[in-house]
Amino acid sequence: MAFISENEINQIRDSANIVDIIGSYVSLEKKGNDYVGICPFHEDHSPSMHVSTKLNIYKCFVCNAGGNVFTFVKNFLNVPYLEAVKIVADKSGINFAYTPVKDNNSKFKKEFDMMDLSLRFYQNNLASSEGKEAKQYLSNRGIDEQIIKDFKIGLSFNDNKLKEFLENKNCSLEKAYDLGLLNKSGIDYYDMFNDRIMIPLFDMQNNPVGYTARAYKKDEQNKYINTKETLIYHKSNILFNYYNAKDVARLNKEIIVVEGNMDAISLYARGIKNVIALMGVVVSKVQIEALKRLNSKVILMLDSDNAGSGATLKVGDQMMQSGLDVYTVRLSGAKDPDEYIRAFGTNALLDNIKHPTKYLDYKLQALKENKNLDNPQELTEYIKAILDSLKNADELEKEVTIAKICKEYGLDPNIIKKNLAFTPKEITKPPKAMQEKKSRYDLACSQVIYAMLLHKEYYQIFMNKLGYLQNKVERETVSLIGSYIKQNNNIDIAGFIDFIIKYDNISEYVNKVISSLKVGDMSENDFIRLLNVMTICINENEIKEIKMQIKNENDMNKKLELLEQLAELKKDVGKDEGN
Repeated sequence: MAFISENEINQIRDSANIVDIIGSYVSLEKKGNDYVGICPFHEDHSPSMHVSTKLNIYKCFVCNAGGNVFTFVKNFLNVPYLEAVKIVADKSGINFAYTPVKDNNSKFKKEFDMMDLSLRFYQNNLASSEGKEAKQYLSNRGIDEQIIKDFKIGLSFNDNKLKEFLENKNCSLEKAYDLGLLNKSGIDYYDMFNDRIMIPLFDMQNNPVGYTARAYKKDEQNKYINTKETLIYHKSNILFNYYNAKDVARLNKEIIVVEGNMDAISLYARGIKNVIALMGVVVSKVQIEALKRLNSKVILMLDSDNAGSGATLKVGDQMMQSGLDVYTVRLSGAKDPDEYIRAFGTNALLDNIKHPTKYLDYKLQALKENKNLDNPQELTEYIKAILDSLKNADELEKEVTIAKICKEYGLDPNIIKKNLAFTPKEITKPPKAMQEKKSRYDLACSQVIYAMLLHKEYYQIFMNKLGYLQNKVERETVSLIGSYIKQNNNIDIAGFIDFIIKYDNISEYVNKVISSLKVGDMSENDFIRLLNVMTICINENEIKEIKMQIKNENDMNKKLELLEQLAELKKDVGKDEGN
């Protein structure tokens, strides 16, 4: 909380409409006093997430996700807490001066720091008098000073100066080698990249992790050289320009996916900023999840050649099967989007983007290629391929597509639907581990803590009648409830979630408590009854421990003392059960 006061956080949270904020990321509909929606934190197929306007919290009863408006944005967008506060403030029209800072406590801090050094070194090279030729090359491609700055583009020279620079900064050359900045022969190190425009690659948190090094002189054989996989760079974990594009994509409700980094830079330079580039034609789960968090339709605009067509089908299938809303744009007259926009202009490209083809329609057309559909066997193969593509489509898409092909080829829709039923969309059920079984004590403890988060007076009743809990995280939670009440003279779940945000273990525990219980208003008598249940459980556990001690005790006097303690505890348990 070093960057913002608790009062300011409270003001932003209280001013934000939790339904509007969460509803900007997932669809919500009113149900009773709450709102419900598909939970984005597990593979949900029926609405299991509830948003309470009364308590100003959300919770999922299946995967135990829960929290307030800030923690939803934090977890949905995978951003730091204060960045989530900033996003909520912006969406609520509240002025909040906060600039995201990099996590200096990252376990890869040394690696990121070294990458930052290389970044500045390459940028200085491009800005020097020796970088004029490279700058002219970029300018010819429509990349001006501002775009160079936005993408932190740099330049490598053929003189091993990066190695010397890192040595002067007392950096480990072996670590620089491990990060792909240097190469080595025997015990000698030398620069990995020479005479190339350096396009840095950033992870989803905007940390520099690698480079795409592009040749700009005509005599170079290899157009691109990329950083090898390293401790911090895994191409399957990043999407080029994701950090810059994500907010614009959410605003526009669409993200444009291109094949090459230069394509993305070229579009961005001409004002099309909701663009990212793939790092290959296999899309990973991490990349899919990052795209899902944008809550936007995906427009695939890959290269126009045969390889690009194949990549569009491969990537499109992966995305559609993952539940993304996928469209395609196939450009003609140029090899890739960069070449197209330079040849035909921005407006021509924008016109293509405004009229994308639904991916399934594109695939159905692609499946016809090189087929003689007057041949019954080839027509059958085509229909089977369509059915295979439809198994992950939504019901409306299935109906429309089936109606279309049945009309076109004079087929019986019932036969088609019958065949489609043999390959239904797989529904992944939440793992059983998500449905955590609790002991009688744990369940009562969760209910007691939840009740104390609803009624400040219950905290004092707890302290007077029990005042002790078995587990450390429970004790710390109650202690912080007491501190919150003392500081605010009240209790509020949404506010308490912010109060404990810096305590990871307690935040996790409290979120599980509020998301796993369907607790309404609890009477004082019910609260006291739960305290009695907990007292019995604590005493029963103590009885078990004393019995074990008696069994292992050889000293007769000590054994008699333990037997007396056991008798007293059994009396107490009997009294409590009588109440």
